[in-house]
Amino acid sequence: MIFNTSMNTLLKEGLIKKSSVDFKAITSLIHRAFLDIKTAERNLDQDEECAYNYAYSTMLRCGLAIMFSEGFRPQIKDKHLTIVKFAGSVIGKEYKDLINNYDFMRRKRNRFIYEPDIPCSKKEAKDALKTAKDFFYIVQKHIKKKNPQLEFDL
Repeated sequence: MIFNTSMNTLLKEGLIKKSSVDFKAITSLIHRAFLDIKTAERNLDQDEECAYNYAYSTMLRCGLAIMFSEGFRPQIKDKHLTIVKFAGSVIGKEYKDLINNYDFMRRKRNRFIYEPDIPCSKKEAKDALKTAKDFFYIVQKHIKKKNPQLEFDL
């Protein structure tokens, strides 16, 4: 399963690299993820695919924020999948269903891009938004634990 991938495995495979922790970048990612949630909510009744994409963007930005908070960055190859795997290794098995939903969202969003006739139902968009919100708060809590003085001003 996707949540079983460890940071060491990702390093050995050359999918991540070490970097310095940049709390300014982390704060920017969390702030933008919050705006993505709000944008997804505004679009839910008019454009399900748009809402879904913004929910996915929330997940991606939060995943990057968690990577940055741990002192890593994704390499070029398989960036989105790497972020999902990394996030799963950090937040742990307790959230395996959430990480599996994130990975499903990643694959579905990819299909929207390359197969434009794939529909997105209102239920899928709502579920994606719920997953994004749940992940957002988990990531925010994790980052605050690492740096309690950090304020996100949302």
